[in-house]
Amino acid sequence: MICGDNVYLRAPEPDDVDAMFRWENDRDIWSSAGVRAPMSRHLIWKYVNDYTADLYADSQARFIICRIADNMPVGAVDLYDADMINRRCGVGIVVDKAHRGLGYAAEALRLLGDYAWRDLGLHQLWAIVDAANMSSRTLFSDAGYSVGGRLRSWIRVGESYSDAYIYQRLLCNG
Repeated sequence: MICGDNVYLRAPEPDDVDAMFRWENDRDIWSSAGVRAPMSRHLIWKYVNDYTADLYADSQARFIICRIADNMPVGAVDLYDADMINRRCGVGIVVDKAHRGLGYAAEALRLLGDYAWRDLGLHQLWAIVDAANMSSRTLFSDAGYSVGGRLRSWIRVGESYSDAYIYQRLLCNG
């Protein structure tokens, strides 16, 4: 486990399948996550059951964000598109609607950054954030990420397109 003051990060467990099913099928976040279709409970169960936690082999890793007070899963944070040659990874995060605005996402991003630097030797984390998603833009800015550029017409929303920003956090100097 990767422990903070209010939350900790851990690998997905079979008991998380229902929560993950809810998060993965939340249409409000599909465009941000690049998702276009519902995900079955069976596929999520299979993902959890087959999970290896090997970023080097799978180019991705998922962590469940749990509240320390009662061990309740409140969200998930992912490393994806791992580029181990250039030592960088994409970051995705979701917090259950009932637990947003309580600082869990900010603490999870801080813990993930510390883990990525200390344990994985990564140099950089990055995230693509819809320009219209002010809460996510604030979250990443407050977590030490800076805007590296604007991506024009990057995210399809219905019949139109939205710009996105690439946020980057350098984990070390150089």
